[in-house]
Amino acid sequence: MNDIKVQRESSPYIFSFPHSGELLCSEMEFQLTAEAWKFLPNVDWYLNELYGFLVNYKVNIISTPHSRYVVDVNRPPNADKLGDYRRSLVYSSNTWDEEIYALKPSPEEIERRIERYYKPYHEELEELILEKIKAFGKVYLIDIHSFMGPITADVCIGNRNDSTSSKEFINRVYDAFKLEGFDVVKNDVFIGGYITKHYAFKDVIETIQIELCYTNYIEACDLDVRRKPSKNGMLFYETAARLEKVIEQMGIEKKDKGVFSGIFR
Repeated sequence: MNDIKVQRESSPYIFSFPHSGELLCSEMEFQLTAEAWKFLPNVDWYLNELYGFLVNYKVNIISTPHSRYVVDVNRPPNADKLGDYRRSLVYSSNTWDEEIYALKPSPEEIERRIERYYKPYHEELEELILEKIKAFGKVYLIDIHSFMGPITADVCIGNRNDSTSSKEFINRVYDAFKLEGFDVVKNDVFIGGYITKHYAFKDVIETIQIELCYTNYIEACDLDVRRKPSKNGMLFYETAARLEKVIEQMGIEKKDKGVFSGIFR
């Protein structure tokens, strides 16, 4: 039994949300500094809600409710066990480069987190990918994230510099964002992380990473303060509507009205 949420549909499209969870494991209450326990920055805030419309489309969805600060499922399993957030499974500092632990987790505790939170995400994702390859002969894996700086674009689409997807697929996604008025770039800083790199396989599994700038849906004045940022009311829902049009422009079909066919577990 695990906490990973999966929606299954008859579709070759898989949307992955590895960094949008906010839950911390109970041990962290006694390990983190008082400041870090109150607030940890740069979670992919509100993405599950922003992309909530996806449940109405013929896509598969996988997400974790747990924070990237518990263990980062978008890091390779052979990464440093504890250290810099850019390269480690468990972060010793936050994304503002501030130490977050008063009592650092032991090697045994880190292994427990890997077993409890990291491995189940990849086991579920691998199972989903294999299932859809058998059904369709092809999978499109789209890893969803959000960011603030260092680039100024609204959206960055990454495919590891054209190594994890066809140009046709990334251009289709790029054009869909452009048609909805987003300032969009390709492979500019955000080229794609471990999930994008690891699961790509020749012509069978095409993977891309989509990064959306916080300022498209979050109050800009909240981004540099030590509290969870607020949604920017009307802008949030306007951006959600634009993102839904992007999905339609990509050619992804909507489910039949009034028919619920998704399977959650």
